[in-house]
Amino acid sequence: MDLTCKWITLANRHYYMYLGKALAPLGINTSQYLFILALCREPGITQDKLPERIGINKSNVTRALTQLERAGFIRRESNPQDKRTTTVHPTQRAYDVYPRIMRVVAHWDAAVTSRFSGWEKETLQTLLQRLTDAAKAFKDDAMN
Repeated sequence: MDLTCKWITLANRHYYMYLGKALAPLGINTSQYLFILALCREPGITQDKLPERIGINKSNVTRALTQLERAGFIRRESNPQDKRTTTVHPTQRAYDVYPRIMRVVAHWDAAVTSRFSGWEKETLQTLLQRLTDAAKAFKDDAMN
């Protein structure tokens, strides 16, 4: 019997290969696009909340934000409510690429689920959400 994680991992690898090629003309890579999506949806979020929002390790945030800032996609400011934290804001360049990123992601989603019925898509999403919740809970328990 194959492990579930094998198929999730393989699908994710193909997704990231596709994204890498599709996002390159926009000047972003696969480790940066989630930041742009999150920041355009929640401008001014504090830097310390980003890892939870996009499901990454805290250690990756500073490097990615520095790259995005240098490329003109974001700007960081001292948080007026708490000077110990930094808020992150998308620039116009980020807002300009946001709909293009969403089209790339939606195109992938539509293409890879085109062989499923509406019911199958809903069921798959429900099961994957439950799997994600279980994975998060297991990780959190294992790390404590």
